[in-house]
Amino acid sequence: MNNKIEVQELLNKFKRSNFWLGCRIPMGYTCGFPILEVRNDRLCITFPYLKYQMTGETDKTLVYPIRYVVTMVLPEEKPVDYKDLAYDDLFRKVDFKQPIGLFRHEAIKHIDKKEYEELRKELYSCYDKVIDALLNDAEYGEEDELRMRELLKMLVEPCQLPVYKALNEDFYYKYLA
Repeated sequence: MNNKIEVQELLNKFKRSNFWLGCRIPMGYTCGFPILEVRNDRLCITFPYLKYQMTGETDKTLVYPIRYVVTMVLPEEKPVDYKDLAYDDLFRKVDFKQPIGLFRHEAIKHIDKKEYEELRKELYSCYDKVIDALLNDAEYGEEDELRMRELLKMLVEPCQLPVYKALNEDFYYKYLA
């Protein structure tokens, strides 16, 4: 059975689901880059949600900590976990009302919006490849993994790295450290 999943399409479908509506993630929050993990021999994808606030100045958009996370089991695309990290003991010292960084960070200051979107799309296709390999034994090589690592290190805001590490150390050390 072939379970071809595209992460961007999965996100689009999820935003129209009853589960999404039940999460009540406030307007203004956007999905960061997902975390892949295996839980109880099942492939899961976690979507972290964070907020940006424009200041009107170039490269001075405020970045707030990841606050909400939704996890789905694949290939069923079934939501299995939702957390508001403001109520998670691991994040008790995080002030979710205060910005933790600025967008665009150093690694991407040299690229424009169009180039950023192209890199983002390429990264999502890297996620698609990993998922295809894990669910369908599709081809996935060292070059694929290196490119995904390179893109994640470039695109994830450095201020979010501690949150990614706290959410999933295995993913953090494989792709972001």
